[in-house]
Amino acid sequence: MLYPYKMMPVYKDYIWGGHNLRKLGKSIPDGQVAESWELSGISGSESKIANGPLKGQVLTEVIRRYGRLVLGDKFASEKINAGLPVLLKFIDANDRLSIQVHPDDEYAVECEHGKMGKTEMWYIIDAKPEASVFHGFSEGYDKGRIRDCILKYKHGGLYREVKVKKGDVVFVPAGTVHALNDGLVVAEIQQHSDLTYRLFDYDRTDAAGKKRPLHINKALDVLDYKNRKALYKGLTVCYDKIVTKYLALSEYFCVRQLEGNGTPVELFAEGSFSAFMFITGEAEIMYDTEKLHVDALETVFIPAYMGSYKIDGEFSALQIFIPDSVMDVYASLMEEGFSSEEIFNCIAGAENLCVPLKTAV
Repeated sequence: MLYPYKMMPVYKDYIWGGHNLRKLGKSIPDGQVAESWELSGISGSESKIANGPLKGQVLTEVIRRYGRLVLGDKFASEKINAGLPVLLKFIDANDRLSIQVHPDDEYAVECEHGKMGKTEMWYIIDAKPEASVFHGFSEGYDKGRIRDCILKYKHGGLYREVKVKKGDVVFVPAGTVHALNDGLVVAEIQQHSDLTYRLFDYDRTDAAGKKRPLHINKALDVLDYKNRKALYKGLTVCYDKIVTKYLALSEYFCVRQLEGNGTPVELFAEGSFSAFMFITGEAEIMYDTEKLHVDALETVFIPAYMGSYKIDGEFSALQIFIPDSVMDVYASLMEEGFSSEEIFNCIAGAENLCVPLKTAV
């Protein structure tokens, strides 16, 4: 049962959500929506398949049944979340999110019952004028002062504000304090984890009048006090029939943006799964003798051993994949004429590969 699986979203109505996904054309339930979980194996929020012979079945159950044929050899033996290594979301930050931080894998395994840590990336789909995110700490704050401000609940001016616009890429390594501010719609690509430690939530209350819990001690355990680069512009490669921009290159996930121009493009699934988050336009995915229509803000999972398929249409989509070797992707970019400096400065996560890659050259 290997064919493109269109995913059935799981919706979350957190207090900061709105109606902007609907305004951008996504078919969602009535009422406020904060997040649309597009690809998830989190218990209680598992994605289901929306099309074909497996319609209505839970993706993690399909992975357990077919194993490597769906997920690939690299992850088929993993037990957590049936081996699914990424969690994909569309987020409507109609109001500002809590200021938060995520743990890395080492801390999560030791302190969160063997769970996965969380490094994530945002692709800005839409943004109000002068929109911003928090990413790291303001200049002039050392570790001692930061801890003191947090413990004394003095958050004003503590966090570095970064202006963002439509099309920007923001990379958030585990340990980086961060928050989406209001007026943003983003695609979020992250490790498959639901671990979030809140530092500050603006004293908001939910419909029952209760404040959401904070996690100060755990947050202080995992905070990285060194600011990291926030914004990345990607590197564009013009292939024969499609324009591709590489946005992220890391051990946790790789992301490239494909711009369809109405010419069918043939792709191959030969041992590694991928997922497409369609951002704008519409497309048809052609496989065997079948076609799957996809609209903007829909997500499609491509099984690892599905083989050849084509994508046609005028669209923009993010392809999320985890190759057997990230270094092979790096090498392919070098062959396209990009320098190591360009790759590290322009592609999110690539700078973390700097030491081993340079050693291998």
